[in-house]
Amino acid sequence: MAGKATVYALIPARSGSKGLPHKNILEVDGHPLIAYSIAFARKAGVDRIIVSTDSEQYRAIALRYGAECPMLRSEAASSDTAREEDILADLAANLPRHSIPLPDIWVWLKPVNPFRSIETVKDALRVLSEKSEVESVRIVSEADARLHAINAEGYLAPYGPGWDPHLSKMPRTRFPKVYFPYNLEVFRHEGWVKRYANFMGNKIVHIVASRITGFDVDDGETFEIVKALVEMRPRPDFVAKHIHL
Repeated sequence: MAGKATVYALIPARSGSKGLPHKNILEVDGHPLIAYSIAFARKAGVDRIIVSTDSEQYRAIALRYGAECPMLRSEAASSDTAREEDILADLAANLPRHSIPLPDIWVWLKPVNPFRSIETVKDALRVLSEKSEVESVRIVSEADARLHAINAEGYLAPYGPGWDPHLSKMPRTRFPKVYFPYNLEVFRHEGWVKRYANFMGNKIVHIVASRITGFDVDDGETFEIVKALVEMRPRPDFVAKHIHL
């Protein structure tokens, strides 16, 4: 990559969550959840922090905590079926109209996860800077491959290959290492331009982070867990070092 790449944090914050209404702005330790992502982006040293939302209320919160939200998200990018590539398309169409040039790299930050590592994002940006063949970087955490699903008869059954039918329990060492991939993504804007829905491409470098970085708010129970961890005093080191507000 010639010269210094421009890097924007992107925080997608739609207001229409069905499972847990307004989960993006639920208060944790005196701050809306989205504020933790904004604070992280500021410490990560990105060039701009862009919040994409369909809500004036969310927009006001984003501005108060130091992010930019030059326009509200379009209807097409705000529906229940809208995907990440639709959000990127909305930004690509509208940011230049607000005199904001598009970046070389996006750092995608879910607003419902307050636990992140600055070092992993810096490492990801370094990888993209030094290795032009790499299309994107994912911050991941270790997961367990021993998943089960409900079979056609309605019974619990092993999911995926590698299971010995003569054993009721299988050791972890019999399976390959697997990772939860949705902690945080860092990718080139040109990937969206070239491949749209496959914007991260296939040459994805992984950086393994603490399992707490893969934990976010999805329902009332996970919200209470996140709230308890963040508001704990004193905070355990593994929690404190992943909170940036």
